Amino acid sequence: MTTRTGSIQQFLLIYDRHRDELISHESFGDDVDAATTAYRAAEMEYHDRPEINIVLVGAESLDAIRVTHSTYFTGAVARLRNSLDNLI
Repeated sequence: MTTRTGSIQQFLLIYDRHRDELISHESFGDDVDAATTAYRAAEMEYHDRPEINIVLVGAESLDAIRVTHSTYFTGAVARLRNSLDNLI
């Protein structure tokens, strides 16, 4: 039997791939209904902007999300482009 150390928290991430920037992140605690309602609202708001990623993630903490979904937080695309430009 596995022991749980904390409850799963819901986080909504909105990321602009063109700008390589996290537009917003919001925590909903363990309220799945509120999180999914906000997710649907964001999908409707950005429906005509394919460069926007809208992600609803469950984890024990925002720090865990920063590890598992680090691209959204670090500007990794820009760093990769700079690295590739330096190779050419």
